[in-house]
Amino acid sequence: MLDAFERGFEKVLRLLAYAGGLVLAGLALLIIYEIGARYFFGRPFRGGFEMTELAMSVIVACGLPYTAIKRGHVAVDILSGWLDSPSMRWLNFLVHLTGAIMLAILSWRAFDYAASSYGYGDVSNMMRIPKFPFQFAIAISAGLFAIVVLIDALKALRPPSDTPQETS
Repeated sequence: MLDAFERGFEKVLRLLAYAGGLVLAGLALLIIYEIGARYFFGRPFRGGFEMTELAMSVIVACGLPYTAIKRGHVAVDILSGWLDSPSMRWLNFLVHLTGAIMLAILSWRAFDYAASSYGYGDVSNMMRIPKFPFQFAIAISAGLFAIVVLIDALKALRPPSDTPQETS
């Protein structure tokens, strides 16, 4: 059941990562426009830097959970040679569970901050773009990342299988 949930969840996160890719493509077009406007007309787009900052938060928020579920992050394994298999399973479980709890707290605090930002009307400096949608994106991303790490914690409790796992 956990594997079926993980496969379905991975598909949802892949769609979210594609959305981040579309934002990245839009950001590339914005940068091309900004360079062209500055070079050919001597009039740069004044909100370009601000829009780049906001777009980057969406790109990271969209890509982070998918990268996590695909195991695309750097991992350092220094204890597996010294610990036996049951100890390693429990250590992996505790590390992943701690990470999931920390990410859930981060998500909750980011959600609270975004709601406060919405309440008092926090906007960007030049273009006056409301910041709360971008802050909510970060909160949702951290929550999805917490779910991915919780799945990893639950999978760490499984006894090792006889079939070799695919590594990539």
